[in-house]
Amino acid sequence: MISYAQNFEDVMLARALESVERGFYIDIGAWHPDRHSVTRHFYELGWNGINVEPGRTYFSLLKRRRPRDLNLNLAVSSHLGPVRFHETPRSGISGCDDTVLVEARRHGFATRTFETQATTLAALCEQHVADREIHFMKVDVEGHEAVVLRSGNWHRFRPWIVVVESVTATREPVWRTFEPLLLDSGYLHAWYDGLNRFYVRRESDALLKHFALPPNLFDGVVKFPDDPFGRTFALLYRLYLAAKSSYRRMAG
Repeated sequence: MISYAQNFEDVMLARALESVERGFYIDIGAWHPDRHSVTRHFYELGWNGINVEPGRTYFSLLKRRRPRDLNLNLAVSSHLGPVRFHETPRSGISGCDDTVLVEARRHGFATRTFETQATTLAALCEQHVADREIHFMKVDVEGHEAVVLRSGNWHRFRPWIVVVESVTATREPVWRTFEPLLLDSGYLHAWYDGLNRFYVRRESDALLKHFALPPNLFDGVVKFPDDPFGRTFALLYRLYLAAKSSYRRMAG
């Protein structure tokens, strides 16, 4: 597989969810449709889901490149209504938390702040998920993770796997702000990759075995290509997936 994610998150998810065909995901803080994307590998396999991206630049990219997904240009927060959003163009450092301004300043990035609409995680799921199975949810919102997770209804909507960014840009751990909520809601800590923590719902604890080892040779991974050879490989890989999909349709 080609890993598009920042820290091989898609490799760990693909390993655990290998038996799922055309699954469903929710990506809170989706950012770019390709770069550092936890969902692109799954989209190429025929999955679809919900991408939540308050930033105007990257939302427009998602809308163009992910027509099969539901792309929402709003924030997830503690309430319904307007919130302030700090966007740092051409950077992944954007969010509702004011620490974004500090980080952007530290790196010398220009930031623009504007008002956008927010929903809660529970309301988002009520409106757009209903009774669908959520195979995984990723939350990466630059310091706003605990607020997002506290706004969910974890008794009604239970993703099989939840992936949450868990350290600050200076590598300070922040998972203590949200982990008790997930554990109390029947989730089990499965993996920590130095950036994210992975949680598996208790009723899917058979998936825990897939998190015993880090990404390795036997996962057959090629990192997202940034060179001409890599782009050629990616094109061939997509052609292979298209041919495989056509064969399945004809066979079925």
